Amino acid sequence: MAAIATDEERAAVDAVAGLPDTGWEGGERSAGDLRVARAPRDRRTLLLPVLHSLQARIGWISEGGLNYACERLVVPPAEAYGVATFYAMFSVESQPSTVVHVCDDLACRINGGEAIAHRLEAELAEGAKVVRSPCLGMCEAAPAVLFQRAGAGAVSYVVAPADADHAAALARGERVHTPFGGLAPRHGGERLLRRVGAVDPASLHDYRAHDGYAALSRAIELGPDAVIQQVTDAKLLGRGGAAFPTGVKWRAVADQPAGPKFVVCNADESEPGTFKDRVIMEHDPFAVIEALTIAGYATGAEKGFLYVRGEYPRATHHLQQAIEQAREASLLGPDVMHAGFAFDIELRSGAGAYICGEETALFNSIEGRRGEPRNKPPFPVTHGLFGKPTAINNVETLINVLQILELGAAGYASLGTQGSTGTRLLCLSGHVEHPGVYEVEHGVTLGEAIELAGGVRGGAPLKAVMLGGAA
Repeated sequence: MAAIATDEERAAVDAVAGLPDTGWEGGERSAGDLRVARAPRDRRTLLLPVLHSLQARIGWISEGGLNYACERLVVPPAEAYGVATFYAMFSVESQPSTVVHVCDDLACRINGGEAIAHRLEAELAEGAKVVRSPCLGMCEAAPAVLFQRAGAGAVSYVVAPADADHAAALARGERVHTPFGGLAPRHGGERLLRRVGAVDPASLHDYRAHDGYAALSRAIELGPDAVIQQVTDAKLLGRGGAAFPTGVKWRAVADQPAGPKFVVCNADESEPGTFKDRVIMEHDPFAVIEALTIAGYATGAEKGFLYVRGEYPRATHHLQQAIEQAREASLLGPDVMHAGFAFDIELRSGAGAYICGEETALFNSIEGRRGEPRNKPPFPVTHGLFGKPTAINNVETLINVLQILELGAAGYASLGTQGSTGTRLLCLSGHVEHPGVYEVEHGVTLGEAIELAGGVRGGAPLKAVMLGGAA
């Protein structure tokens, strides 16, 4: 396209893609470029991070900014435009630098979210853009509001529980205290939730003092095949909804002769009423990193991707900190734990697309394409991310692997029921006395789960229960 990027837009793109070496990849053309043609490598997988950088720095994605991104990444402008317009959190039209996302999904709507939306729409007609948002994953502290402010010091944060006066003051740029829901109440958290609230999520030292990385050490002692056998014997089923046996999936990827192989953590938790993975990522991020590392070790993958929904800025920040600290401690990198295997993790942030919770749509998103599901077969274990063998699990599934290696397959399988072993994280919100995440063994009844949360608020009679989100 003929549109030219501003210096600020170029800087936003270069912050992700690096500085261009030649005129053939978006740099200034030199005399040498007129004599030697250099085909730049396709770096389309960086398209989503580059679009995030433009949106955060400029506040929207202009034709000039998009054009420069396409030059740098070797992506046709029409296809890049298709990606930019696919996600709700990107704008290809000029808009105010402050965008306020007010959740109007079920938990927030019944706790005052609608009043906040009306108030902000009336007061902020010019100074900020107000968007009614799908579930922000803060159901235990509803109502929730997500603030995004573009510029050189771009910020993104969630306020929950929010009220109309406070939200309006924040949107106007006033310096006021920003509450966050804090720890959700929990029950039976001696396993998956045992470190939540007990460790500093920003401290690797604290995590290791609470048995962190003991599971990875155990995995290295056992070896890849034995780790997969432990997961298989424990009868761990996927916690993302399909309940597919995790050991079968990992074995299928490990047995593939072709490489490279990938492991992916699906943290695009966008089902309304679901926030368990967010609680783990915010309060026990090293557990997610350790579990994904074990998955890479067991399957023979040297690269992992952690895809977090864009509405989770706090979780994203904590995970990025954890990844950096793990690298510094040789718990990620070319020689993990000095055990002779390489594994590293790249963090990716979504941009507001419910469908990217579907595994193949998530692959397309990482690859820099529209987040649309692929046909199956072929299945991810043979043709997944970048067309290579891929094991993908959600946060809850992965952290169960830590328990299996600590308890042993038989010890883990003794929990729950014969067909559904282990514990589950249940999200209870809405009209209950104590909304939050509750850890229970499989076999608990719905009535027992509601009682754990204190029953119906105010002792009112139970009228209806929504199970498993809107879908």
